[in-house]
Amino acid sequence: MRRYFFIFYVILAVILLSGAKVAKKGKWREDPLSRQSSQPFLGFCALCIILLHIAQAISAVKKETGVLKFMEDLGANFVGFFFFFSGYGLYRSLQDKQEYMKHFLKNRLPEILIPFYVCNFTFISGSCIGGYQFEKGEFLPYITGWILMNNQMWYIVEIFILYLIFYLIFNRVKNMTAAFTMFLAATIGITFLGLLSGHDVLTRSRGLWFHGEWWYNSTLLIFIGMLLARWREPLYAFARKYYIPLLALGILATVMLYHKTCYMLHNIGYWCEWDGYRGYREKLMTLGVQLPFVIISVVTVALIFQKVEFGNKVLNFFGEIKLELYLIHNLFILYLPIRTRFYLIIGVYVAAILLATILHALDRKLIGIVKKRLPDF
Repeated sequence: MRRYFFIFYVILAVILLSGAKVAKKGKWREDPLSRQSSQPFLGFCALCIILLHIAQAISAVKKETGVLKFMEDLGANFVGFFFFFSGYGLYRSLQDKQEYMKHFLKNRLPEILIPFYVCNFTFISGSCIGGYQFEKGEFLPYITGWILMNNQMWYIVEIFILYLIFYLIFNRVKNMTAAFTMFLAATIGITFLGLLSGHDVLTRSRGLWFHGEWWYNSTLLIFIGMLLARWREPLYAFARKYYIPLLALGILATVMLYHKTCYMLHNIGYWCEWDGYRGYREKLMTLGVQLPFVIISVVTVALIFQKVEFGNKVLNFFGEIKLELYLIHNLFILYLPIRTRFYLIIGVYVAAILLATILHALDRKLIGIVKKRLPDF
């Protein structure tokens, strides 16, 4: 039934484009990258991430993915939007909200840590029901998150670390140029930490922190988002003046870099360690193509946001539960007892959306309770 896989692209397109509003000629959206604009779009990205993870899982067992093969190499791009909008929101909030840093840890950390641990506990429980047998010494690292049983939860670990770095730098350094330079150095440091760590060959889940290219091939987007937020007025003015040439250039560069990235991933790639050889050269070469692809594709979409507003009731709903969707869907990819690929995709989406909705409601209650009891720190 893989010949019907194209229907999932159609559904995603309908969800994204229904209710989209395009500004009239000569008019521009006032605050194109605001939270109101970004959250529905990130809900769409979460839906795309589910589809590409399913495609990768099908591919891993040597089965054909048909037209879904296009999705297999786009994971870094969709995660890049999460980093980008996080960076943009961080700096905008720093600019616009009084005493933002005073309440930063209290407001930000529960929003990511509570969904992480709720979803982590749910994933471990579901895995046990699905037949997973713990080996000696596995349970404590998995339940604490020190090793990720679901390695797709890596994003929360990294964004947690980046939030702490942001707080330590921008709460103490008042010179913005110096603070931005230090934060850039930190993101580059995290990128090279992941690159130098190689892949996890020690655990069954491949869940060691910073082991794997997914830990570093989109990290820099958080800095790009902050940079755009800081210089948004002159950048918006420039983009509006040369909108059509810039958009055409961005689309052309995205298409060209997509093909280059696919070539690098499939012919050189990150999986190049053997018998003591760490493959740093190959990893740098691949990252040197993929990272520009991610940056330019994300910035090009940000340019589209100048004219187009995405949003409808369905998209807004997915924007609300995006984090839980991101964190929990792998449970069903691994354990849902459906063998037909087409119906597996449907089953994963239905089960993940239902469970994410329940977990989101639980998370909001717990976050509210924790924030009320936590002091400012």
